[in-house]
Amino acid sequence: MTRRWWSVVAIAVSVSLYPTAHAQDTAGAAPPAQQAMDMAAVIALLQQQQKELAAQRQRLDAQDNKIIALTRELDALRAPPGAAATELVASGDNPVKTLQAAKPVLNDATAPVPAAAVANASAGQERERVDATVAAAQTDDPTRDILSDFPGAWRLPGTNAAFGVGGFVRTAIVLNQNALEVPDRFIVGAIPVDQAGSGDNAAQSSVSANQSRLNFDMRDTTEAGILRAFIEGDFTGDGNTFRLRHAFGQWSRMLAGQTWSAFVDTEATPEEVDFEGLNGRINVRQSQVRLSPRIGEDFQFQFSLEDPNPQIQNGSGVTRVPDLVLAGRFSPNDRLHVKAALLGRQIRGQQSLTDMSGTEVSDGGVDKSYAWGLSLSGSFATPLLDSRDKFLFQLNHGNAIGRYVNDLASVGNYDGIFNPGTGELQLFNVTAGYGSIQHWWDNTVRSNFTLGYVGINNPAFVDAEAYKSTIRASANILWNPTPRVDTGVEYLWGSHETKDGSDGDAHQLQMMVRYMF
Repeated sequence: MTRRWWSVVAIAVSVSLYPTAHAQDTAGAAPPAQQAMDMAAVIALLQQQQKELAAQRQRLDAQDNKIIALTRELDALRAPPGAAATELVASGDNPVKTLQAAKPVLNDATAPVPAAAVANASAGQERERVDATVAAAQTDDPTRDILSDFPGAWRLPGTNAAFGVGGFVRTAIVLNQNALEVPDRFIVGAIPVDQAGSGDNAAQSSVSANQSRLNFDMRDTTEAGILRAFIEGDFTGDGNTFRLRHAFGQWSRMLAGQTWSAFVDTEATPEEVDFEGLNGRINVRQSQVRLSPRIGEDFQFQFSLEDPNPQIQNGSGVTRVPDLVLAGRFSPNDRLHVKAALLGRQIRGQQSLTDMSGTEVSDGGVDKSYAWGLSLSGSFATPLLDSRDKFLFQLNHGNAIGRYVNDLASVGNYDGIFNPGTGELQLFNVTAGYGSIQHWWDNTVRSNFTLGYVGINNPAFVDAEAYKSTIRASANILWNPTPRVDTGVEYLWGSHETKDGSDGDAHQLQMMVRYMF
């Protein structure tokens, strides 16, 4: 376009000058010498225009050559290693006129590959390898259900890390038919025996939203596996204050912080509306350091050192040696999993001495005893009516495992007790467990039918009204009208028996709606 413009200018100048000179000749006003001078000026102007056109052509050619070189480098950077490079073929004086699709250069060892292309290819291969490693680490993670997906997260600018916020808003309505010490949940060990003082006006009901949760989750990838920091809490503290549930960091198969004990099996826990949960379930979150190596494709091993926090009835627990948990999980497919866990504890405590009125007057001696516990749990498919139906179970036995059993932990102080006569620390022998069947009615509606039991073999010197056993039964129906909304209704019945044979039972109806985000 520039060359054509200069040509038009030259022609216009020539044409404009010619009529002027011709008019002067015809008028006889310009002498011959003046006409010669005008022609010389025109020739000089044309020569100057030709020089400028030549210089402009050289600059355009240089720019065209630079564009071609940059295009070749860009194509080389975009091409993956080993792929055919694209070659631009030029003909004539101006390469831009005849840019054509190039001939592929197949495995040309002599063709140079830009260093940037090699670096990009290596980075891509490394990222694929790291992602594969991270995927394997997520499978082995002790919180597999949470790690299986990370919806709604966003990448932190300038890093490979992702950050997510989650939780739910949960509103629960609890209707009590009988008097309970805690009206907003079903603690079977707190059911009054013989229903003393439980009239029609004694039963209380509640509507609450303090069971709502909020969590923050950060994840990053490393060559050794996933790097994760997670914190979660609800609002069930005193006065609806925030209460910490989970706070842990995880790197590949090593975890440190507060979360579910390795003695817990979250995959064998039935779905329930009741916030308290099953009486016979192992259910404790505590600080720990855990390793979770995998052995083969189907077996995962867990080893953890956990906060002991012994609970003693007529004394104070002394933390000295951490609890040791060894666990193994076998899961050959999605329809079956079995977990066995062994707990070792040292229960150390200091006796509290009281006077005749029961008032504590001084601290007594310190004693210790060693304890153990065993848990076997799992779930397996029982496709009687639907392929998703399954049976879940857990069997627990040991001494001084009261703090790990849900109902005993809620009642409190059922690891050990001092013999008032001898000052010897004695441990409570506990047997607990449950069984549950889940049935799916359709794609969004399901029910759970659950039965749980807790029993204690009390020492002879304990009081007659001491906890002996509890039974808890529940049935519910849960419905997800949309993926982010969960609703449910649950009926609960429980029975509490004390050492002297006295007992009491209670009925409760719960409803809830949960909005997840």
